[in-house]
Amino acid sequence: MTFRFFNYPIPVLLVTLGFFAVPFVIFFAIASLYDLDFDHVGMILSRIQPWQYVFSFLSAIIAYGLITKKKFGYYLFLCFTFLILTYNVWMVLSVSLGKKFFLAGIRIKTNDIVWNMAITTVLLAIAFYFLRREIAAPYLSATRRGWRSKYRETHPIPFHWTNADGEREGDGLTINISKNGVLLPLTKHHFLKPGDPINLLLTLEKENRDPAAISVQGKVVRIDKEPDGTEIAGVQLQFLIPQKEEKQIYDSFLYRVFAPRYPVSNPVLFFPSDDKANQGTLLNVSLEGLYIESESVLSAGESCRVKIQTRSGEISVAGIVRWSNPQGKYGKPRGFGIQIDSIENQNLFRVWIWKQRFKIFHGR
Repeated sequence: MTFRFFNYPIPVLLVTLGFFAVPFVIFFAIASLYDLDFDHVGMILSRIQPWQYVFSFLSAIIAYGLITKKKFGYYLFLCFTFLILTYNVWMVLSVSLGKKFFLAGIRIKTNDIVWNMAITTVLLAIAFYFLRREIAAPYLSATRRGWRSKYRETHPIPFHWTNADGEREGDGLTINISKNGVLLPLTKHHFLKPGDPINLLLTLEKENRDPAAISVQGKVVRIDKEPDGTEIAGVQLQFLIPQKEEKQIYDSFLYRVFAPRYPVSNPVLFFPSDDKANQGTLLNVSLEGLYIESESVLSAGESCRVKIQTRSGEISVAGIVRWSNPQGKYGKPRGFGIQIDSIENQNLFRVWIWKQRFKIFHGR
């Protein structure tokens, strides 16, 4: 479920609002506990404990990181969760050994401490569940390639689908793929709905570029409408036990496609088959491919040479355009994706990729 105005999943928005509210909750809770009017801000702030300031600060930064789609937002959430749970476990162990805790001169009962730990653990587990589920796509991968815990790669695979009774069918190229499913553009009057079973014929590409067609059953899990009126379907793949070979081909294909990508922002010059120089911006890169944002968008299947400007020098690569996105759809800017065939200065390229790998605080 997605709130279209922000294009964020509702569960993620709720988690973000929850962290944003933590400093205010602490402020009002302390005011109520000490029976202070909200006008006495200084007195209320003086009674807030140092660890409460730390948690308030962390929660505000986490909320900012999540709502602005920053990588550090999720990392800080994990740190916050670890600190909170560690603190609660320490309190429970301490009271079990006879230590007494007081708040505003009132002793905190053991049952209250245990209940607080249980409720906190459940709430953080729910937040962790939704964040892990939503960061793959489309959350945190809009506009420019984002970070994710589960790979979902924008990749065009030729497909043909038929419904369960074979009366309706369609063709096209997948929008993105994952280990468990694919996102498909639908033709008009498809009459599919969530929960419908469909049969898919996917034409994959082996490492030597030879085609490999596999058949797999699927289930439509959602249908979304794009701003231009077209519809897309999220399909969960269901490989049967006898389909070990098909599953192996698919997994081998994903292994190559899911080479780790890193967000960058480097100026590039790219040269299509006519050798005319065009300018663009490199948005993400891996050892296998790259995505270029540009007003001049090449078509799928075109050969292309790319010169990447880095601080260490110019890197030249060549490859084939595998995905063309002239309309800037599906959460990516106008541009195209290239599968790398050759690298002129491989050592420089690999060192540069290695540097990107360890940039924890990427913009996205």
